[in-house]
Amino acid sequence: MTETASPRLSRLIRDTEGLLLPLTEMADDIVVARVEFGFDLPKAPTATRATPQTASLAEAAGHVALAGAVVLATEPVHSRAGLDAVLTDYAGAAALVVPPGTHSHLGDGVDLRGSGGHIPVLLERSPHVTWSEILVHLRQLVEGATSAVAWPDVDDLSALAAVIAETTGASITIEDPTSRVLAHANLGDELDEIRRETILSGAIPDWRIAELEESGFLDTIRRSTDVVERPAEGTSPARSVIALRSEGELIGTIWAAYPAEVDPEPLREVLRDAARAALPVMLRTLRRSPFEKRIRREALGAILAGSADLGPSATLLSLPFSGSFCVLAFTEVAPDREPVLRFHLRAAFADAVLAHVSSAGAGPAGTGQSRAGSASIGPAGAVSAHAGAGRAAAGERVHLAALVQMSEPTSADQVRDHVIAALRRSLPKTETLCFGIGTPVDRLDAVHRSWTEAAYVVDAVQSSTEDDGGANDDDGEETASRKRSGTYGSQGAHGRIVGATIRDVAARVVGLQVADVLLFADDQSIGGGRVPVGQRGSADQRGPGGGVLAPAQALAAHDELHNGSLLETLRVYFATVGNSAEASRRLHVHTNSLRHRLGRIEEITGLSTAEPADRLWLELSVLAFDRS
Repeated sequence: MTETASPRLSRLIRDTEGLLLPLTEMADDIVVARVEFGFDLPKAPTATRATPQTASLAEAAGHVALAGAVVLATEPVHSRAGLDAVLTDYAGAAALVVPPGTHSHLGDGVDLRGSGGHIPVLLERSPHVTWSEILVHLRQLVEGATSAVAWPDVDDLSALAAVIAETTGASITIEDPTSRVLAHANLGDELDEIRRETILSGAIPDWRIAELEESGFLDTIRRSTDVVERPAEGTSPARSVIALRSEGELIGTIWAAYPAEVDPEPLREVLRDAARAALPVMLRTLRRSPFEKRIRREALGAILAGSADLGPSATLLSLPFSGSFCVLAFTEVAPDREPVLRFHLRAAFADAVLAHVSSAGAGPAGTGQSRAGSASIGPAGAVSAHAGAGRAAAGERVHLAALVQMSEPTSADQVRDHVIAALRRSLPKTETLCFGIGTPVDRLDAVHRSWTEAAYVVDAVQSSTEDDGGANDDDGEETASRKRSGTYGSQGAHGRIVGATIRDVAARVVGLQVADVLLFADDQSIGGGRVPVGQRGSADQRGPGGGVLAPAQALAAHDELHNGSLLETLRVYFATVGNSAEASRRLHVHTNSLRHRLGRIEEITGLSTAEPADRLWLELSVLAFDRS
């Protein structure tokens, strides 16, 4: 059942989907021998530089040294003649990787069918990846393709797990060396408690790992070179495990849980073959180049930005142009929680792509300018995607964006409830997770509108959750919290999950959008704009003529210098609609003290809460300040 596998060109093209875009068809599935930069290889003599369409085999015979080579031709291609010259230079190579934009020079005369003995297959580098990254990635793929099993298509671990499960009748889990679940396949509806918790959390429970360590079973697996078996115990079924090794290094494990009627002897043979089949796939999974996560993040960022050219990004992420899509925006989560969210969202929907994205409100639609001075997410429709570990710039918020693809049209309310149900058991009891849902769309080029909406909604959800102070396990309190905030959530034995659609928090979203427009206008005005905290002077240095932010900034500067709370007093006063008695109660001060504070606010800002125009300016200033 086992055969030696050579890295073939077809497999290489398939494993670089999205990174390399095929421009010509592959006529021969050539064995790839090596990957080289073009400047490290000899070129064709000038005298033999005929076009690839007219060059003879004799002329190409001089390039036998390029047989089986994938050549990275970094020279820019500016014309059809330039493309012909490059093809001639590297005639005889298996494939030729050319710079982004080369496809625009493909004319009617270019042979669109590559030939291993003559014309190399043309692959265009994606703009999301560099030449060095492509070189490393291709060489890793070539080195990883060392052995395979003649099974049905096992291009990924999920497919392999499904094949093993169907072949043996066992439930399969494939894990990395840290016991993180990479793929699983279940047969039947019955799951023992250990397996259920493993699937829900995306990893073997800590108590189970401790139990296996104490018994010595994990140590046996780490040292083993064959199938290791553990008999059934009580309600826990029997398990067979085989370690996956590369040059002696443990790179993962395959676990099979099976009922009493399954014969362990055939299962052992299947697991041995499966371990060989899993090796190249596991190597690709664990040894992904550092750039791969970044380019997927950038590809998602381009889609969320509404890029005019979605082709490369859609290909990279294997997304169709038509379908049912919805974008979720989560509050920033810890790095170790992201794989768990990805695991459950992919299980709950047809597909899910996640990336940390930095968002900031923008100016009026169509301006194309962000108020942070950089690309951002907001009405302007621009995006800046970068590592979530970094701190966002002033005025920006970092969200975990999730683009989910659904098998059929689904409403935003249904998506919200489905996400809450899918994530509730995986969240630690001490954590609160907020998310917003954009309106579902049926085209990939409309996804950016869903994202803009989701980003606003999650900000509104987070602010409403903070205002509510968090509900406890009491159903009455939780219901009251939902009514106040317009959000929907789940809590109890596990953590609190709060989600909403645009309909749930429409008023709060409008407030955030107004604040963003005000901030954009303030940045454009003479003498306006935001002032960093460290540069805010006294109230005398910024009068109310400095822009919409000036009153709130003056109060913040005063509070910072005098350890005061005038800005918070103004917030509470507006929140109680000017009810002095209620505002005093919330601030825990006497009514006379509140009256004194309002007087100080008028002295500092030059604006009175009793005058309609002044009051409006103060309210808008606080609104924009809290958003900045």
